[in-house]
Amino acid sequence: MATDRAFLKRLENPVVGIRHQYLALKKYCPGKVEILDNDKTVQWEGTLQPTPVSREYQVVIRYTLSHPPVCVVKSPDLTALAEGEKIPHIYQNQTGIRGTHLCLFLPVIKQKNKVSEWQPTMFLADTILPWASMWLLYFEFWLASGKWDGGGVEHDENDGSER
Repeated sequence: MATDRAFLKRLENPVVGIRHQYLALKKYCPGKVEILDNDKTVQWEGTLQPTPVSREYQVVIRYTLSHPPVCVVKSPDLTALAEGEKIPHIYQNQTGIRGTHLCLFLPVIKQKNKVSEWQPTMFLADTILPWASMWLLYFEFWLASGKWDGGGVEHDENDGSER
């Protein structure tokens, strides 16, 4: 009997469930962590400060099974800090969380045949939180210099709207 390769691949790299995401966030990331939507969503809310001399940012990270995680900076208001300049690597915020929706990784962009850099086999505490902190550091550099050094792929604000 032939074994399905996709099945074997899933055994090698199992999806990290909501409860395991919750436990990792609770252990490694100070802030408020909760499970929502009948155990389908985990949400972390806390403070990120990229460097000791950086501002403190209030951030929400929400992950629902079968959807990519979202990261929203609630405060300070990044648009106000940008003083009218178009902020690079953000999405139009359709998350229901007030704030700026950050682009932290290449999403699945169907029309461009791209695969997401974030996978459900990854822990949020090891990926999305550090990536958010790095994004905020590059944002601070951008505010000072006007040049985005954080890399990334240029995209339309709507490319991540299905999140």
